[in-house]
Amino acid sequence: MNECHKILLELESELLKHSTRKNLNKLDVLLSDEFYEIGTSGRVYTKKVILDRMPKEQHSNIKADNFQAIELAPNVVQLRFRTIRENKDGSSSVSLRSSIWKLKNKRWQIIFHQGTGSHI
Repeated sequence: MNECHKILLELESELLKHSTRKNLNKLDVLLSDEFYEIGTSGRVYTKKVILDRMPKEQHSNIKADNFQAIELAPNVVQLRFRTIRENKDGSSSVSLRSSIWKLKNKRWQIIFHQGTGSHI
């Protein structure tokens, strides 16, 4: 994995942290204005929706692994990975995820995210 891919892996991991998910300033920097997400529920979220909702939500422990980085175009990289969320009832939710990051004004921002979910 090259240096660029390592940076993106760190940024993606940052988005999974409780402290980041509750911090409007950090979210605003990491999410592009054009951000678009298709959640594991099938719902669609824009940056505005994320900034309105995410800081207020209860957050469970999320771990990520199996990262793959694929360069789609110059300064555009897709990250594919798996998350495991520990639910309050003791069960776990596994999701396969895909994010697209774009380098704009010397800063990486996420422009797209999609997750598919299942329970184990």
